[in-house]
Amino acid sequence: MAKISVLMPVYNMAAYIEEAICSILTQTYSDFELLIIDDGSTDGTLDIIRKFDDTRIKVIAHSVNQGLIASLNQGIDCCTGEYIARMDGDDIALRHRFERQVEFMDTHPDYGVCGSQVYLLGLDRVTTKPVNHEEIRCWQLFHCTIVHPTVMIRRSVLVDHGIRYLDYPHAEDYEIWNRLAAVTHLFNLPEVLLMYRQHPDQISNIHPQVQLVQSERIRREQLRLLGIEPTAEEYQTHLDFCHFRIRVHEPNHYYQSLAWAHKILEGNLRTQKYHHETLNSVLSQCFSFSRY
Repeated sequence: MAKISVLMPVYNMAAYIEEAICSILTQTYSDFELLIIDDGSTDGTLDIIRKFDDTRIKVIAHSVNQGLIASLNQGIDCCTGEYIARMDGDDIALRHRFERQVEFMDTHPDYGVCGSQVYLLGLDRVTTKPVNHEEIRCWQLFHCTIVHPTVMIRRSVLVDHGIRYLDYPHAEDYEIWNRLAAVTHLFNLPEVLLMYRQHPDQISNIHPQVQLVQSERIRREQLRLLGIEPTAEEYQTHLDFCHFRIRVHEPNHYYQSLAWAHKILEGNLRTQKYHHETLNSVLSQCFSFSRY
């Protein structure tokens, strides 16, 4: 049994899939199986996959497209490794990715999820995702804090708690981190371990409205756990926090934003959901990072 099961669902990735697979097969840590689920591709992706002659590769081919969430859950059920490493068919894993993540997971048994920073291809920029567990949890109030194709997940956490991806189309990763954070610790390594490709066929470009609706659903669920049901105006202010667009030089907007921050902090004092000092720091950063 391999130490790592690499879960790679793909759909119409002919332009990128070869480079993605090669980046996995050339990892410095080689004790893995690579489970590729072709979800009914029509562009020759499956033909490219089948050209690879490596016994570590296992292929599941769907005759019709079933969607990413169904493919992910099927993949989890098929994975046998101690760790499940996610990978997308259009990204590039750096050669030492698995080595670094296994090292962290082996030495931190109370952590169930380990992600990393990514280099954004096409933007020439590196992410600055929060690193430690409490920061990750607090920032999840505003946006997804873990880059999905970077994660390594302890399979026993998924099995023991019956956790699978739920029906949050195009935001299923944002949602699952919240449930995982309730039963295990999450971490983002501060180094870049993946090159994340930007291209017109990405979900965020094809289905932006669906993603926005599902993200709002997730944020409201998180606020509800603080005992907060935001009005339309309050939720708009919350979005200003999400996108660092608090207009600190406009007194009305500034005080409105300050009142919202206090409401979140008061909700946390009642519910004790987050580490209070960390939450206060995150809210302060929303102000200080704003350029409006």
